[in-house]
Amino acid sequence: MIPFLWQVALVPVVNDVDVAPLHIPFLMLWQMLGIVATTVVIAVVFRLDRAAGVDDEERRFAAATEPGAGERA
Repeated sequence: MIPFLWQVALVPVVNDVDVAPLHIPFLMLWQMLGIVATTVVIAVVFRLDRAAGVDDEERRFAAATEPGAGERA
């Protein structure tokens, strides 16, 4: 939810900010920071999934759903 709220829901709030750090309009800077925040959130979720054993679960699922020798894909 954090990336969605950052990129969509909070844009009306930051749209009227007149600050331009490094001569970059604040809304553009906000969107670029949102991309960084989204990347961090995805990395955290990826690490949490690995710690929870999702890789093993995916391997078992793939093995269970592989077509047999006589079956078509």
